[in-house]
Amino acid sequence: MAESYASMKYAEENHAKDLHHEMTWRFAESVPPTALTIDGAGVHWHCTARRGSNFCSIACFDSKGPEFLTSFKRDSDEAAIGRTSSLIDTVNAVDDWLQGQQLSGLYHRFHFVDDTKRALKNIRDDVLACLPDLAAIAPSELQHRGCDIYDLWFIGADRSCRISYFGKNEFPDAFFYWDKCELFHFKVRDHNRLADVLNLWICFRVMPSVMRTDFPWIEIGELADYYEGGIPIEGEFVKSWDSIERFYGEINETFVLQVRKLIAKLREKGHDKLLRAGQSMWSLVVSRARRHGLRLNQPSITFWFLAEGMDVYINIKEPKKITYAKIEFTAEIEALLQTLEAEDID
Repeated sequence: MAESYASMKYAEENHAKDLHHEMTWRFAESVPPTALTIDGAGVHWHCTARRGSNFCSIACFDSKGPEFLTSFKRDSDEAAIGRTSSLIDTVNAVDDWLQGQQLSGLYHRFHFVDDTKRALKNIRDDVLACLPDLAAIAPSELQHRGCDIYDLWFIGADRSCRISYFGKNEFPDAFFYWDKCELFHFKVRDHNRLADVLNLWICFRVMPSVMRTDFPWIEIGELADYYEGGIPIEGEFVKSWDSIERFYGEINETFVLQVRKLIAKLREKGHDKLLRAGQSMWSLVVSRARRHGLRLNQPSITFWFLAEGMDVYINIKEPKKITYAKIEFTAEIEALLQTLEAEDID
């Protein structure tokens, strides 16, 4: 008989038990005693180790092999976090921490402890050494997003840059914003080159066309041209319709051909310059939202496509629903869209 789902053993459980066994052996005679726990179910397993005010919590994952995410706490305050595939390095780091080792000592022995946080701090220090004026124009912030994920921000009046690592990538990515809208990004391999880009983008506030000339290796899309031309909102709206066309272009259903024709007609009428397009499941949602992420109370129109026909939900002042036998553009729909376009951009 096949093993039941409830009794299946996951790799994460094995990794947690291996870790717990190693710590049990390592700390068997510690003074004062070390309190150890292991807990979990399915793919969610973790171990803990406590000695006095020193505490470690280790989440156990499987990523084509073991992976341990350790949180180092002292007096209930999280001091550091680190991720590694090495069970021995994890136990050694926990051992040092439980013995009262300071954070600087942990950093010296174990590169995985706060590795991305430390790497981002090094980038910040290198950039400011090259570009000391940046500190006054765009103060830096190191933001903790959770687990071992951090963002380094340089935040100016209306331009900014976010630098962060994704997954196990060796080099971080730098994302450049104008009025909180990302216009271009690149992978940071050279800190001096990053400082040069920050200098022109944030300190001198040059236009995207100048950035293209001075840094031809950066891919800067056409949305930047809308910003340079003084019509950023129109650009954001138009690009949202480009994305929605790509979305429906990847769906292989009979009725989607009519959806594409409807979208083409809406764009032909110029609604792509006045409304943001988005999707929920297979439905098309248009609104006056400045940015992606529609709130429940924001005016919008949703086209819910059926195998034949469509339901149109209008959320402007008072919600209502209209059912159409076909997926097609009508004078009534045009009037509804114009009513929506009279709403303020939010």
